[in-house]
Amino acid sequence: MEAFDQLAELYQGEHSHNPFQAAAIAQIDTLAPAGSPVLDLGCGTGVPTARALTAAGRRVVGVDISEGMLKLAREQVPAAEFVHADVRKLAADFGTFGAVTAFFSLLMLSRAEIEQTLVAIKGWLEPGGWFALSMVDMDTDSLPLEFLGVPVFVTGYPQDQLAAKLTEAGFRVESIKTVQFTPAGTPPESQIFALCQLPA
Repeated sequence: MEAFDQLAELYQGEHSHNPFQAAAIAQIDTLAPAGSPVLDLGCGTGVPTARALTAAGRRVVGVDISEGMLKLAREQVPAAEFVHADVRKLAADFGTFGAVTAFFSLLMLSRAEIEQTLVAIKGWLEPGGWFALSMVDMDTDSLPLEFLGVPVFVTGYPQDQLAAKLTEAGFRVESIKTVQFTPAGTPPESQIFALCQLPA
């Protein structure tokens, strides 16, 4: 995941204008209790998620393993708080949030790590809190790929399997859909967006 130190500006240019992600961010802002903070896992450069939510008056805590991404995030979204950390190693008492977002960040973990992280996310959510997740639509576990010229490992699920994993972790799946998005200058991607709630 440190590979993203090399990709911060390029990644933002290619992937920060996804209308499906923008819609999911707006849903989180609408659904999460007024004044409740949002935890953004794998926050990247802070754009678009932290920028949009702080502009809406939310307190946002972003977590990312890439110092290169966080450098840009702190410059671009000074109103948010950014923490350099590995999502897999965040403490159970890291904080309590009205919503958690993880847009295309958990896909860098193995399936076993994703499932462990879903359980951890429940512990960071207030009862009744909301969780927005996006993944790639792939049936693979830690597949080696080249992403924007850098070697990475990518994990994905088909939509039905992802919905089942979210339910098994204890979330109520409010909505889940597979969409097609074409980043600038790259081939189309099949992406899954899920919106879930932790039962009160």
